[in-house]
Order: sequence, then C-alpha cells, then structure tokens
Amino acid sequence: MTDYVMIRGDRLTVAKYMLEDDFIAELGSDRARLVLYVHEDKPTEITYGPTIDSLDIPKELISRLRELGIERLYDFQWEAYKSIINGYDTAIMAGTGVGKTEAFLLPLISLSLNRGVKAIIMYPTKALARDQMIRIQKYITPLGMSVLPYDGDTSSDIRSKVYASPPNILITNPDMISETLTHVSKFREILREYGLIVLDDFHIYNGVFGAHVHYVLKRMSRFMRNPQYVVSTATVGNPTEFAKRLLGIDDIRLIQGPEGRRGITRHLLVRPISRGRVAEAAELAVTCVRRGMKCLVFADSHRFVELIKRLVDKRGVGDRVRVHRAGLTIEERHEVEDGFKQGRYLVLLATPTLEMGIDIGDVDVAVMATIPPSYSKYLQRSGRVGRRGQLSYVIQVLGDDPMSTYYSSSPREFYARKPEDLYVEERNDEIARRHCLLMTYEKPVRSGSVDIYCEEILKSLVNDGLVEVRGNYYVVTEKGREIARATRGIRGIGDVVKILSDGKRVIGFRELPMALRELHEGAVYLHGGKVYEVYKFDIDGRRAFVKRLPDNYDLYTTALYYSEPSINEVLEEGSIHAIPYQYAKLTIREVVYGYLVKRFSSNEVVERREFRQPLSYEFRTKGIVIYAPFITFSPFENIDIVERGKAYHAAEHIMIMVGENVIGAGPTDMGGISYPTGHIIIYDSYPGGSGATKMLLSRVDDVLRISLDVLTHCTCVDGCPKCVYSPYCGNDNHYLSRRNAIRVIDAILKGMPSKITEIPSITGESYD
Repeated sequence: MTDYVMIRGDRLTVAKYMLEDDFIAELGSDRARLVLYVHEDKPTEITYGPTIDSLDIPKELISRLRELGIERLYDFQWEAYKSIINGYDTAIMAGTGVGKTEAFLLPLISLSLNRGVKAIIMYPTKALARDQMIRIQKYITPLGMSVLPYDGDTSSDIRSKVYASPPNILITNPDMISETLTHVSKFREILREYGLIVLDDFHIYNGVFGAHVHYVLKRMSRFMRNPQYVVSTATVGNPTEFAKRLLGIDDIRLIQGPEGRRGITRHLLVRPISRGRVAEAAELAVTCVRRGMKCLVFADSHRFVELIKRLVDKRGVGDRVRVHRAGLTIEERHEVEDGFKQGRYLVLLATPTLEMGIDIGDVDVAVMATIPPSYSKYLQRSGRVGRRGQLSYVIQVLGDDPMSTYYSSSPREFYARKPEDLYVEERNDEIARRHCLLMTYEKPVRSGSVDIYCEEILKSLVNDGLVEVRGNYYVVTEKGREIARATRGIRGIGDVVKILSDGKRVIGFRELPMALRELHEGAVYLHGGKVYEVYKFDIDGRRAFVKRLPDNYDLYTTALYYSEPSINEVLEEGSIHAIPYQYAKLTIREVVYGYLVKRFSSNEVVERREFRQPLSYEFRTKGIVIYAPFITFSPFENIDIVERGKAYHAAEHIMIMVGENVIGAGPTDMGGISYPTGHIIIYDSYPGGSGATKMLLSRVDDVLRISLDVLTHCTCVDGCPKCVYSPYCGNDNHYLSRRNAIRVIDAILKGMPSKITEIPSITGESYD
C-alpha cells in the first residue's frame, strides 16, 4: 500500500467518524487542530469459567460472592485461583477493569480460611493501596477476616494492632517495608507469620525503583518461610521474564486474561496547527467541561500540568478543573478524587499519579497532553476511561518532538504497537551496596546464603570497614550501623537536596544530579502550584533556599551544563551493524556553568547568565559508548571539526529522544555526550545505573531505524524541535545538524567501518 493510499484511507476513516459521532465532529471542525486518525477498540468477549456452586472453594466465600451478585468467575480468574491455591508462583496479566484483583484475592481468602495463610499485598503507592483496601474489605470483612494498612500514614494505634495480632491481609508498599525492616524489630518478627507476597501493578517496578524492590524482597524473604509470590499487571511485554528477574526466582506460571474493555473506546490522534500543545490540552479540557463529559488530562511533568491549569482558569472554567499530582496532602487528594466522582469537578489534570488502578469513577475522556514514555503507559492511562461500559474517548495530542513528527506521518503505527519488554538491572552496585549493608544490620548474613554478586558486594563492604567477617557470617560494624540508621527511602539513590522556604520550612526534595540543574542560584522552581526563586544553593550542605514569587510570574529558567565522562570498566563489547560499541561502568562529572531566563508565554530567551564559579557533581553509572563511523564533512579541518561536532551531537539527541519511547524510559532517564571524534555516549542518568541504556542496546535497531525516519521526514532547514532539539540539552541546542546526523545514522545502519577500535581517552570538546 502506498503512502498516498494510506493517507487517503486515514482521512476517509476520520470523515466517517465525524459523520456518525458528534464529539469527534466537534473536534474535527476546529481549524486550529487536525484529527489525523481514529482507531476504535471494540469490547472484548470475556470467557466464563464454571459457576461458583461447582467450584471447590470455601462455602463462606461462595455465600459472600453470591451476596455481591457474582454467580461465576471469569475463566482466567479460575485458572489463577487454581495456580495460587496449589502453591505456584503466579503472574496474572489482563486488561484494566476486568477483575485482576479478584483473580488473586479469592485464592488468598480461601488459603486464609482453610489453612490460616496470611498475605502481604504491596502496591506502588500509598494512595493506590488505600483505594484498593476499600475494595478488599467488602469481600473479607463479612467473613471475619482482617485487613489493615501499614504505611507512613498509619496511626500508632493501628501499628500496635499489626504487631500484636497480624491481620490476615496486610496492605503496604515497598518503601514502608524497607523502612520498617531496618528500623522496627517488631515488624521483622511478624514476617514469619506471612506466607504470600502479592505485588499488584508490578509493571511499575522496572528500572531503578525495580532494582530497589528486588533487594527489598530479598531482605523480606530472610525473615519468612519460603514465601510464595503473586504478581498482577495489565501491560507488560515480557511478564514471565521480568517477574522472574524482579522476584529473583527461577520459574513462574503466567495466567493471561482478556486485554480489552467493556465498552467501545475511540482513540484519536490529533495535531494542533495554530496553537501549542499546552493550549491544545487546555482547549480539549474546556470542550469536555462545556459538554459535561468527565475527563482526565495526563502530562508527564508538574510544570506542564500547572500551565494547563493557568490557561483553563483564564477561560473561566477553573472551578470545574482540578490538579491531581504527587505532593498533595491526603485531605487534598481525597477532596479532588471525591469531587470528581461526585461530579463537582469534570476535569482532572494529572501527572502519572492516576495512571494506576485507582477507581475514580465514570471517566468519558482521557487526553494525553504528552506522549506517554511507553505504549504500556499509554494503555494504562487509557484504561481509566469507559470502565462502566460507556462509549469513551482517548485523545493523544502530538507536538513538535521527534516521535510526534514520526507518528504524524505514520499514525497507524501508533496503535499497532505492543506493550514493551520491561527490564530491571539488579546488578546496580550503588543500590546493592545499600541493601546488602541493611541486610547485615537487620540480621547477620551467612556466607553462601546469597548469590555470588551479593557475596562480592558484601566483600566490598568489608573492605570499606562497614561490614566484618565473624566465622561464616558477615556482621555490620559500628561504622556500618551509623550509615544504616541514617538510611531512608528507596525511590532513588542519589544525594538528596532539601528545598527550604522562609529559610527553614522544608517544602520538598530533589536528587542530585538533577538538583544541580533545577536548584542552582537564580533558578525558577515550581512546587505545589506556587512559583519560587532559588536565592541560595548550598551544595555541600545539600540545601536550596527559595523565596515565593507572584503566581502570575512569567519567567522560567533552564540550566546550561556539560558532562565529562570516563570509562571505569567495560562490561560488554560488540558491534551494531559492524560499528563497535561497549557497555561500561562510567563516571560522569556534571558541570552547570550558567542558565537561560525565558518567558513562559512566548519561550523567548530574556537573558543568559553565567556563574563565576561553576557547580559540579560526580557520580558513577552505566552506559553505552558507540564508536560511530568517522565522517568528513569539509576538506578544511577547522570547518570539518565543527560539522562533525554538529553531526554526532544531533545523532546523540535523536537516539535518546526516540529511545525513550522505544524502551519506555522517562524524559530524564538517559543522558548523552558526543565528540567530533565520533564517540557517542548514552548513559543512565541515575547514580549506579538504571538499566535504561541496557534496554536501549537491546532495541538499538528500532531506535536507529525510527531516528533515520524522523530525520529524513522533517522539513526544517537543518534542525528544529521536531527532530534534533532537546529541552534537556546542556548547551541550549547549539551545534546541531539534522542533515549531518542523517549521514551518521545512515552510515551506522549500513555498517560503514569505524576507524576507532579501542577504548579512547575521552577528552576534548564535547556536546550534551
């Protein structure tokens, strides 16, 4: 099929829906936007298992199911029931809103009633855990079973109940487990009473967070008797492989349920023409308010959400629109969610806080103001709509980024994708050192009781004086105890900078190295819907002091920085179409030397400021070093070195930006450095490494192919936000060439020989 025929077919598809659907007709009639494509998901037929009367389950549970109007289980629920009851580690994967919770909850109830087995259910967040506890209570409370929450908001009275009489089901999160394993001996003691660990929404546990959870589970298992694992998710490309690696087990049974939903959902791909992405998202929110449709607007940054809210307020409908994001108090979050359920609010502007399984009622429309970092996350967010079986809509807004450019010309491919494979890099030295130290603090570790990698980490802790060997055991030293007592949190591993308002009140935290770019002196920082300016940055004391600015303040800042890499150890060598690469342990030194002041409203640069004394921070990570073909662009060396710098710099940008979408990484999960010599370095932005670049390496052919497509289809002169400009570029997108990058990517794909075959001493001018 030719491109012309496909484009004509797409237009006919849009025209068909505009004729039969008045909502799509209204969206398509606005000349400020173009509806590129409409994809329709029809309801998936769900197969049923036997009636509950014929099942071998406790009579009390049968009675309770009948009281709730359930006469038979879905086929996948019954398969999951049998797998869990028979003691198998089990992974459950099914679409949103089709009963995954019941698939693992019903066997837990049976095991508790018949055998006295107790279970710990972990959710990624406190909010989701509290929401799901209400759902669980309706099943188990009438049966005389107990369920209690155990998180940072749990009162001392409830905690005492947990320790005195551990409930049948304990609802918690990995952060709380890690904290209490270290600091609460009573919690370690009650773990022996639990035989099952359930991780719901386990697709969240990839990358750095997943590596932490991997070790939290290792630490838990030392106080339990051969725990059985159950994991549940809606969207994972490699559920079995990922679960085994995350849990550290050799085998797991996969139970697959239906992927679809109850009602028809229409997906629209739209591209604003005469307004920006933020304005388009605000316009769609206003349209939903006017039509009385409940809508969620998702964006991947706090700043983006706040900007949409400003525009909606200006349109006079701000009283029907609220923001939902991390950092809200429990009272604020409940007020927003309850108000949405009850219809006081029609639109919630959300960061990914609502992409997981919180039930916030009958949502009609989901607007993706930014392209989710993975197709799995797109499916997760779109799964919030149509959960009552009503006709629903998912609108993806395209922008000027490379992936938007790609999908503008290939809209069908957006919906032809499949959930991505997930990856967890458990061999992260920084994370492993932290958790192995905590292991010895919680209970001495017998030599040979852990895997070879952990044993090596323990030996390194011995060399550092944090652990000592006594007989066959690794035992924490007093120096190690001090560090363990001070250890808090598993959401990251970098040094944490406190953000203080009025000189003393802590309003938030930010990890290094990102804090270096966002909290330098003079930076404009958005927090809690308020605008602040950093007037002092104490990097040694890990503190940033901020003062409040007016809410209508129209300026923001972006840091000017560069990175200096060095290779510590090569972990893997190979070739990409005959082009040499190395996957290695790296040290990255980040230097912020100034910043740009820009206008929110127009994005124009108002001022460029440079520091007398640059700020720097050094961390260890992992990444890929690519020895790209050495291409000559000019016979004159002084010109050629500039053109080569522009070529490899642009190639680095496009590979990272495309790679984020291909592997499901966030917009700041990977950093990059390039040199006119042909070295392209892409590294994990998190200290210790996150596994993101390892994932990119596994999909590098797709990354290169899509990158070349984006570069060749862009109509700019020689570089723009649609192809090679990055909002995270350390030198504000100077020295970039789309045309030169085409030659670099094309040469890699064709396997043009590289002149560089050995590890370089990486020095000289670089580009970030």
